Amino acid sequence: MLSDLLRPLVPLLLLIAACGAYRVALPRPAGDAAQRLAKPDAAFDRPPTKISPRYNDPRVATDGQLHAVLARMKPTLTPVDTNVLVHALRLWGPRAEFGDSRYPSGPTMLGYFLDDAEFRRIAGANTPPLFMRDKSGVRVRPWIENSPYRLTGAVHTDDLLATLAESGVTLATPLITRDGAVSVADLMRETLARFHRSQYEYEWTAISYARYLFPLSHWDNRFGQPIDTDALADELLAQPMPNGVCGGAHRLEALVVLLRADDQYHALSRRTRRKITDYLTRMSGLLIASQNSAGYWNRNWYLGSAAEAANKTHNRQDGTYDRILTTGHHLEWLALAPPEVQPPRETIVRAAQWVVRAMIAEDANGLAMHYGPFSHAARALCLWRSKDPFEAWQAGETQPIHH
Repeated sequence: MLSDLLRPLVPLLLLIAACGAYRVALPRPAGDAAQRLAKPDAAFDRPPTKISPRYNDPRVATDGQLHAVLARMKPTLTPVDTNVLVHALRLWGPRAEFGDSRYPSGPTMLGYFLDDAEFRRIAGANTPPLFMRDKSGVRVRPWIENSPYRLTGAVHTDDLLATLAESGVTLATPLITRDGAVSVADLMRETLARFHRSQYEYEWTAISYARYLFPLSHWDNRFGQPIDTDALADELLAQPMPNGVCGGAHRLEALVVLLRADDQYHALSRRTRRKITDYLTRMSGLLIASQNSAGYWNRNWYLGSAAEAANKTHNRQDGTYDRILTTGHHLEWLALAPPEVQPPRETIVRAAQWVVRAMIAEDANGLAMHYGPFSHAARALCLWRSKDPFEAWQAGETQPIHH
């Protein structure tokens, strides 16, 4: 699921490095952005940019189908897994309350990430801290293979930060580490400062920038590398498919989030907006051509009409797991994408109905083992109905039972 390429992501970190202007001696961006950062309290207390769903089509999933899928996606703490909790918070949001001690609530999950005391209560008193601090700043402890504490580390670069942004957590929010209190802004600053051209993953860094800092236009990272927003978009567009996390789907999501943020701030050049929409339209065309007659996509989707032949030749990644992973991720970014890049709605309906059937048929062990990828599919169905997942599940719980 990880990209094989090293990514020249100067634009990404540089963009975000501007955030480092808060309590960090980085060059000031010009224009309005400089004025905003000149008053850090106001700048960092601004709510993250909200990217709302655009569509509500009951053909994609009925209310009953949403509830049936969501009822199977309640998070657990056995075992404690940071990656699961990142995906669970992203799916359920910070207000979720399940009324059952087996399932952590939204406030509990948020506390796990924002307060080391809550993290230790859940993960164990002897578990290494989730956030590490040194003279360069604060950063998230990564997932390390063969480490006895790997499950409590972060699997993807900056996915935790992006999830906090999606959850409405401001940069001014306190972050209580084992070594004292900092803020989410400190985490963002270090993310920007360490970004470099060969960064392995940058999808969530771009999403964090788009939600927290856009339309901040340019700055330098700690290596003195300059970057601007249009260059960041070019970097996201430059990598061939399927390079990137989850077969490139998170790159598409990052482009959509950047585009939607620009709908509010109008900071991208016309040329860059056109390049993004043209690229997303081409990706939709590949999805139309590669869709299986049953409705799903698999990891060969980027081959378009040649995908089926490739699947028969190389079918090692064509099981139910891979189909749910791929189909769910594409439905997710498409749910936020503008109408001009969409495939025919029938393409969406067939894919979503296949996901509904597959998610309901999947056994409990499979759901638990693949909670992260499958949560994208559940979230995608809710986005296509413009429904908050917790509210959709809660509404289904209160419906009368008909005999």
